[in-house]
Amino acid sequence: MYPISVRMQGKKVVVAGGGKVASFKVALLLEEGADVTVVSPEAVNEIRQWAEKGKLKWISRQIEISDCEDAFLIIAATDNPELNEKLAQNAKPNQLVNVITNPEKGNVHFPAALKRGKLLIAVSTEGASPKLAKKIRNDLAKLYDDSYEEYLEFLNECRVLIKSKGLEKAAKNKLLLEILQDEFRESEEKRRKFLESLN
Repeated sequence: MYPISVRMQGKKVVVAGGGKVASFKVALLLEEGADVTVVSPEAVNEIRQWAEKGKLKWISRQIEISDCEDAFLIIAATDNPELNEKLAQNAKPNQLVNVITNPEKGNVHFPAALKRGKLLIAVSTEGASPKLAKKIRNDLAKLYDDSYEEYLEFLNECRVLIKSKGLEKAAKNKLLLEILQDEFRESEEKRRKFLESLN
């Protein structure tokens, strides 16, 4: 498997199935601005509420192959493994497919992800042990706490300012390495003074 991050804003996603697993995947996709359609005779409350609020489209019937025709991503999350695999088999070569019941039948696995603002850490076992992936993700969450969200904003702002100054490569690298010290993550005052020195 090749690790990659994909911008899902406006991308069409078809989710087959309306259970808890489907709702968990849908929640993350909605956060990223995907255009989600759920096709399932039944749906859990979360999916029903999102549909009522216009956050997604819910088609209350069994999925058909034609429903997936123009999808960028297909998530086969029904409780019928044969149907899930059929959806994968009928997908076009350029479509991404995740099969919940048998990850090997699809071409995409969803890693256990940790997000802190601009920081994204993804852990995958390629379907061998999702529970281990989640355990590692939770261990990493203790190391990379909420302070990293603000810190990444600071690093991004510094990088833009440093690049705009037309400095020599060595001088640029020295400044970029300096702000990786923990004191900048831990102290808002330090961050403020450093930014002032760049302006």
